Amino acid sequence: MRTRFAAAAALAVLAGCPYHPRAPLPPTFEGEWASVRDAATRRAILYDGMKHRATGTATFLSPAVREARARRLAEWLGWTPKELEDRLAQEHSEAAAGEEFVLSLYTADPRTNELDAPRSIWRVALKVGNEDLLATRVTSVQSDATTKGLFPYVGPFDVVYRVILPHAPSGPLEDRPFVLELASALGKVEIDYGAPRPQPANEPWQPVPPP
Repeated sequence: MRTRFAAAAALAVLAGCPYHPRAPLPPTFEGEWASVRDAATRRAILYDGMKHRATGTATFLSPAVREARARRLAEWLGWTPKELEDRLAQEHSEAAAGEEFVLSLYTADPRTNELDAPRSIWRVALKVGNEDLLATRVTSVQSDATTKGLFPYVGPFDVVYRVILPHAPSGPLEDRPFVLELASALGKVEIDYGAPRPQPANEPWQPVPPP
């Protein structure tokens, strides 16, 4: 297959057709952003016996992750220095206001994928040490090309959310074990940041859709 591709590329060059590198640049899976994103990403799967009920994949937006994301967007979108400066100031302000996660959630029953509903069936909480901190805001995010480029684990049947929680009274979350827990009558999706990052947590979860 690779030989055929190389031959086709060579013919295109000989025919005067320029060969274009893969886009975007830097690629989604390379560079500082990819490194810090992957280190800040965890996944948890909820089963009921052999039945798959839900999968949650989250990226913790620490200050370092926020900055790397802003710089990657600046590269992709061609921001001016002023635009990048403004975005970094926004990220700093949001980080000071609370902890934040980008959460991509799949549920076998789409009706239960409603974390942003006024009376959701899910209780979303951060568990760190003896502290149990409820989410202050959960909002859905459009799964557009930018979202999927930044967070390539977003699958075709996922809903993406911004999850905002208060700061832990005991201090910053960085370099400490904690759990982002989604609890309901269906069970608990426990996204554990005390456990090693599964390999590869940054790839899409692609369940077989129900018949």
